[in-house]
Order: sequence, then C-alpha cells, then structure tokens
Amino acid sequence: MKGTRPAYWKALIDVRQELLKFNAPTEYAFQNLENGVIFCQHYSAYNDPFEFWSNIHEGIPNAAREPERFLAALAAWGFEFSSIEQATSDAGFVQEALGYFDECKDNGLPFQSMREEVRISCFASDRDNLLMWSHYADGLRGFCLAFDEGKIMDTVSEGYLAQVAYTRTPPAIDNLVYGISKDQEWYHEMAIEEQGQNPDYQDAADEAVRKMQSVWQEVFATKPVEWSYERERRLLVQTSRRDTAPISHPYPREAVKEIILGERMTDDNRSRILGILMQHYPAVTVKTARRANASYGLVFD
Repeated sequence: MKGTRPAYWKALIDVRQELLKFNAPTEYAFQNLENGVIFCQHYSAYNDPFEFWSNIHEGIPNAAREPERFLAALAAWGFEFSSIEQATSDAGFVQEALGYFDECKDNGLPFQSMREEVRISCFASDRDNLLMWSHYADGLRGFCLAFDEGKIMDTVSEGYLAQVAYTRTPPAIDNLVYGISKDQEWYHEMAIEEQGQNPDYQDAADEAVRKMQSVWQEVFATKPVEWSYERERRLLVQTSRRDTAPISHPYPREAVKEIILGERMTDDNRSRILGILMQHYPAVTVKTARRANASYGLVFD
C-alpha cells in the first residue's frame, strides 16, 4: 500500500528513548548483522496471539444502535455531548452531522489490508532491562544493537516507527473518526493559511492530528498490558505483498551506533561478532553488559 506513511510519523515515537534490538547468539542473528539487515515479519508469526486483535469499524454509525461510535464521530468533528440523547435532540443537527459523516467516510485508510501487508520488527527502549536480556538475548549470552533511528527511517519510505501502547482490552478502532480527523486537520490548516495564525484553529488542527496518531497506534501498535515490561517500539515496513513471508530490510552500516555483548557470550561467538564488526562496522562502539556486584542490575563497560 503505497503513500501511506502519515506526515506526522515522527510524533508517533519518543525520540528520547533508545532503539535497541536484542538478539540471541543464533546463526540467523550473526548473518543479519553481517548482511546489514533487519528481519521483519508478518504479524501472524509473532508469539503474541493477540497481535492486531481488534475490530476496525467502517461506515456511518446509527445513533440508536451505535451510540458510542456516533458520539466519537461528533467529538472528532468538534462537538462534545454528554449523552446520545443530548446529541440527537435536534433533528436538523443530526441530519447535518450525517451529511458531514458521509463526506468523510471515504477519507479513512484501508487499515485491514495494510495490516496484512505490513512487516514488523520489534525493538526495545531500555538497555538495562533484565527481562529483555533474559528472554531475547539468551540470558546475557547474546547481544544488543543500538540503532540511530533517523538513519533507519531514512531507509523506509513506506514505513514508520511507533511506540507500543499496552491496554487491558482490545481497542475499538473507528476509520470514520480517522477520516473526520483528517478532514478537520485539513480544514483548520487551510483556515490558518487563508486567515493567518489563530490559536483556536491551531488547537483544533493539533487535536485532529492527535486523534489520527491515536488511531494509527491502535491499528498497528497496541498489545495486552502483560507485555508492558518490554516497552516496545516497532518498525513497520509497508509492503504490497499478498502472502505472510518475512522480509529482510537493509540499513546503512552507520545506522548501528553501538553493540553491547552479554558477558556470558561464548568466546567463539564473541570472536565471530568482533570479526564482523571489524569488517563491516569498524567505527562502532563495543561494550559489554555485566551483572552488577551489589544489585540485580547491569553495568556497561
């Protein structure tokens, strides 16, 4: 699905966090490092059975049968009501709202097909996360790559980075809300362009962008709260594939800022990685993650 990366993709991430890839000491991990690629999979290949587990609502809601959707659509338009009864008390306003919803219903994106075509690679945010070193780097026998996210994103014209949100229930995703928010951003940006800077217009445009960002996160980056220890960030690469096969996404060698080796890595594996670094990443910083003496923590030297 081409041309789908939102213009505000940078706001989907927290640039103060690191972009870390934990790896077990496997042949695949060594080959990926040697070849300068990131392994990206279809969502069905991941170990979380609730990946992308949510419904995507389409079309215009019926106020009587779908009051929550109707109220959410009105809120995206800029009209907040405390109840569906209040919102529908004026028949003329309801007809006007339905007409506006009809104008916006095709502004959404084909999120369901995009989910099938997207390929995902998962990253972490904290290098001292003990569970990440245990679960994904074989108990300090593996290694962790620290990437420059700007250089990674420069290689992905049809993709984006997203912070994962952790929730207790699956999100209710509404493509109409996205379409209305898209229209509201356009409308208020045009008003600013034509009439000059106006705080009210800017606030409305910013709120529309926040709603669109929220929908993107709900569609592509929401998981059960039990996974929150990972503090995951994910790279999503949009493809046009019709299958579930993974892809290997290449990156420039200078995108690797640092590599952290686990202290329990075997001498053979350490020698192999250092050989790869000498040949392909001669300027990269190399550190070792070691168990702290007086705490259940890690030190890096």
